Amino acid sequence: MAAGSLYRRVLGAAYAAQSAAGQALHDAGTSRWTGSCSVEGGATPAARLVAALFRLPAATSSAPITVEFVATANGERWTRRIGSRALRSWQFIAKARPGWIAERFGIFTFDLELLAEAGRLQLLMRGMRCWGLPLPRALWPRIAAGEWEEDGRFRFDVEIALPAVGRLVRYRGWLTDR
Repeated sequence: MAAGSLYRRVLGAAYAAQSAAGQALHDAGTSRWTGSCSVEGGATPAARLVAALFRLPAATSSAPITVEFVATANGERWTRRIGSRALRSWQFIAKARPGWIAERFGIFTFDLELLAEAGRLQLLMRGMRCWGLPLPRALWPRIAAGEWEEDGRFRFDVEIALPAVGRLVRYRGWLTDR
């Protein structure tokens, strides 16, 4: 891809502000990364029910994680396997604003602003659609997602919560291409 990786195209000059490990992962194109992560499950009975419906990973102190990327000129297919659960999504350049990506999980699409500063990359929730129709902010999940480098490894921390329901899942750990 002559124009560069998806994240490089979206971030432009700010791409260099993320960690070297983050750049290696996002520039790898079609690739497979493996590592380990811990998973915190739903914080309430309702959250555990919603998490189960969406097949989010179960709580564990240590689970193997594999993330497979398939890169095309139009975006990237991400398959995250945590333990026995797989989360599949499609990421592409959001039309809403420069510096944003869209990530589609089934019928839901999330608009995420990428913010790279001081060796870290944050993904900030900026919009949500269901079957292409915008949803009111009150229905949006709260997403806290970050990436950085520590001890030469790519590190991540992702937490997803719903209003009035609480945390659905939080998974954090490391990945390597070796």
